[in-house]
Amino acid sequence: MQLNERVADALNRQINSELSAAYTYMAMAAWFDAQDLAGFALWFRTHAAEEQTHAQKIYDFVVARDAPVELIGMEKPKSDYKTPSEVLEAALSHERVVTEQIHRLFQLAKEENEFSTQSMLNWFLDEQVQEEDLFREVLKQVNAASGDNWNMLLLDKELKARAAVATTQAVSAPVA
Repeated sequence: MQLNERVADALNRQINSELSAAYTYMAMAAWFDAQDLAGFALWFRTHAAEEQTHAQKIYDFVVARDAPVELIGMEKPKSDYKTPSEVLEAALSHERVVTEQIHRLFQLAKEENEFSTQSMLNWFLDEQVQEEDLFREVLKQVNAASGDNWNMLLLDKELKARAAVATTQAVSAPVA
């Protein structure tokens, strides 16, 4: 059954939003690399890859429902941050925007009786709860470090380890 046109348009916007998030997280990673915080940079690169995976998940769904996928150009992401806290605040704010986007998508799918779309979006609803919680946690840790270099280096090391585990899990995960 072909995907409802309004829902297909909204899902296409979300695909592009997820790709834009990946681009934004790469810019954040580059900022951390420039600050010699390689663990933060790797952690953000891991999140960029995750956002690309999210885009691909929606892309595959749209294609499976016999609707066209339309990609658009992206704006240059912000890259002139002043502090690690500013980067994390921007990332958390972005995740909150994505949560709202997913909620609106789910509501539209409900209005249009797109049951399979609602089912697919359930995964994203759960994912956004985890993402917001994770970014909030790291922001709290960065704020607790209060610019202390030693604490930031310890946190950098921890994020590098987290990113390595996440990368290993993603590589070994079965393909859907």
